Amino acid sequence: MTRIKLIATDVDGTFLNQQRTYNHNRFAAQLNRLSSASIRFVVASGNHLGHLKDVFAPTPQVQTFVAENGGLIVDHNRTLAEAQLPLPVVREVVQAILADQTLRPQLLRLSGAHGTYLNRQDRSLDEASQDYFFNNLVRVDDLTQVNDTIYKINGEWPNDSIQTIAAKLNAHFPGLINATASGFGSIDIVAPHMNKAVGLTQLAATWHITPAEIAAFGDNDNDREMLAHVGLGVAMRNGTDSVKEVADLITPHDNNHEGVLDVIDTILADQG
Repeated sequence: MTRIKLIATDVDGTFLNQQRTYNHNRFAAQLNRLSSASIRFVVASGNHLGHLKDVFAPTPQVQTFVAENGGLIVDHNRTLAEAQLPLPVVREVVQAILADQTLRPQLLRLSGAHGTYLNRQDRSLDEASQDYFFNNLVRVDDLTQVNDTIYKINGEWPNDSIQTIAAKLNAHFPGLINATASGFGSIDIVAPHMNKAVGLTQLAATWHITPAEIAAFGDNDNDREMLAHVGLGVAMRNGTDSVKEVADLITPHDNNHEGVLDVIDTILADQG
């Protein structure tokens, strides 16, 4: 195995189990071993930064995040890079989606630097999950009037339709966006050149780490580019077929049985 210098992981469906937690003690011990082996640990997620910090609060050694599907890169509270959707594009996409019954979701959210915005009258298909994922909700009368740095548009559709809807969105706005299914009935819409692979590569370059020296874990379509791009792409046993197709390895165990932590142990053993 090529010398691994960086491990990156998706969060939901990958690092976290169905109870949205992880083995804090085991992972904290691994972080110490990773540090001793000069292997960096990075969270690469479609979620917004505040939520990710909450998730990893039990293990405060985790301080590096590729959030918003690569749109925001933060290391020890320092922003290294951000890729925003221009506000004219945001407004064009929002207006078109809401006007087209074949594309219209249950609700839309705009993930920005100062909040996650949604229309005042909209209600999530799963209010409990929305409360979990978004700790910075701001309700507004009109999404097209939001004035903030926007990293991502996020929408809720029936879970069995998200791959089809994502493809329709990309065809509808060629060169303007990158829409990708992120699981759980959710689609993330980011800048056209942006995905987790791009963001992770930008971050790794600041540490003089090449893609071949990265191991990455994921379970869904928005992890596909990242797993295909790195030296060791690891798909979860519970992951989608499209992610497994590009992976170098599939975890022996799923996210409910510490599949990521098991492979991290293997990487540490192989690195000596």
